[in-house]
Amino acid sequence: MSTTIEDIPLGTGERSVNPFLPGNEFIPDGEPRVFGDRVYLYGSHDVAGSSTRMCAGDYVCWSAALDDLANWRYDGVIYRRLQDPYVRSVAHKRDPNGMVSGLFAPDVIHIDDAYYLYYGVGMSTSGFGVAKASSPTGPFEYVGRVRHPEADKPTGWRDDQDGIDDGDLAFGKGVGLFRRGRMSKEFPYDPALLHHGGRLFLYFGLGNCSVVELDPADKRTVVRNETTGEYVTPIFRSSAIGPALALASGRRRRTAFMNGPSIREIDGRFWLSYWAVGGEGFFGMYHSVADQPLGPFEPVGPLVSLGNAWKNTPPAPTDRRGNTHGGMFEAGGTWYQVYHRHTADGRQACATPLTRAPHGGFEQAEYTSRGLDASDLDAFSAWPASIACHLVGPRSLPGRSRRPSIMLREDPRGTEDESGRHTLQVVGNTHRGGTIGFKYLDFGPDQVPHTLLVEIAARSTGRIQVYVGAPHTGTLIASVAVPKSAVGAGWRTIEAGTAPVAGSHALFMVFEPDRGQLGDLSLFAFRRREDDAK
Repeated sequence: MSTTIEDIPLGTGERSVNPFLPGNEFIPDGEPRVFGDRVYLYGSHDVAGSSTRMCAGDYVCWSAALDDLANWRYDGVIYRRLQDPYVRSVAHKRDPNGMVSGLFAPDVIHIDDAYYLYYGVGMSTSGFGVAKASSPTGPFEYVGRVRHPEADKPTGWRDDQDGIDDGDLAFGKGVGLFRRGRMSKEFPYDPALLHHGGRLFLYFGLGNCSVVELDPADKRTVVRNETTGEYVTPIFRSSAIGPALALASGRRRRTAFMNGPSIREIDGRFWLSYWAVGGEGFFGMYHSVADQPLGPFEPVGPLVSLGNAWKNTPPAPTDRRGNTHGGMFEAGGTWYQVYHRHTADGRQACATPLTRAPHGGFEQAEYTSRGLDASDLDAFSAWPASIACHLVGPRSLPGRSRRPSIMLREDPRGTEDESGRHTLQVVGNTHRGGTIGFKYLDFGPDQVPHTLLVEIAARSTGRIQVYVGAPHTGTLIASVAVPKSAVGAGWRTIEAGTAPVAGSHALFMVFEPDRGQLGDLSLFAFRRREDDAK
């Protein structure tokens, strides 16, 4: 992407924003792990333009220095899908949603001198795969499946170590989400690892959440709970209507575990974060706590939600909802939560700093454009429109399907993706009444007017009404007219003067095309009025 708009440089080179990876990289289910002086991000891998909607890619890794979370380094492919024997056996099957052969949310743990990668394959009953490497960035080599102890296998059980048969028995052939009219029982889904006191624990679940202990000798054989005598220790249990009841709970704010557990030990207690749904449109990360790795776990509260459900006034979400998943990490005395958002081309890693709460856990953080940096964005830098954290359609009911959308557009200024295309991320689907918002921009202490610049590939004449504070009811600071000469002319920078503005504000753009869609937005920036006079 162009690094300037009218000679104003992009601010993304100096600080973190959401999404915090490049705009054409799609790493959902991000599990951050600190090894040494760097944090490594492991996750699923969506591929834009793929015939498989989710998890079509190999596992890749990104990392950043703990003292420089603005600059993430691509560490390459760490584990290929076809290294897994089960995936090889089903790779010929049509898989539009990644449920057959997609490599789902992984976790990596460091024990002694080795790194162990745990993962699941779609909605299959192939169990959890385990791979091993001598480096956090691999390459990882397949080891086998999480498995039942040899002594407890049924008479006549044949295990030829092909990676297909030895894994599914460990969880009693987990029941799929829509089978037998009930939620998953112990379905091998979304593994998370905890190494504590020489013991290794594996958390997982879809609908229900469970934990098993693994034999530390081989890191993959389940052992019995010494108290109950069972392999699986339940954490949360739900019925088929549990999520529906939670979503319908309104102001009671009941929640239901969905999937994506992640576990961290903080101050001697064990904090489990996971995707939950709840009343008033809550789709977000939630956390619970226990004094022991096997629980019991007590729900604590939300961490962050897509579209800021429960943070907004009114509390309804102001962005696209869907699954979200991630983990926490600590750097420089601050804890951060990684999660993912949804775009037209895939799911992208986002993050937020967390604030400790009196109960020892964390307050609900706001879903913003700021990324891993707690400071507000410099209004006088250029910013990609794709860092919008508020995307709302026209206020009439039919407008819900016409909300602005973050999407990729082929452009020679963009970066190369897996398909070899050069793409950049823009905001499109800009129908009348659609609104995008950015939180937060800092205009400095002086209450003075400025100049707003917007780069747009216009499809229609019209206007962009720009507000601070709130869309429609906030303070209108600018009206950007899109002239006829810009329509169909490719990328054009359009300017407009602003009313005096100072301090930090949420910024909102409301689209008013004369017909259809106004066009695609790529960049925006403010220029100080004194700079106009030079």
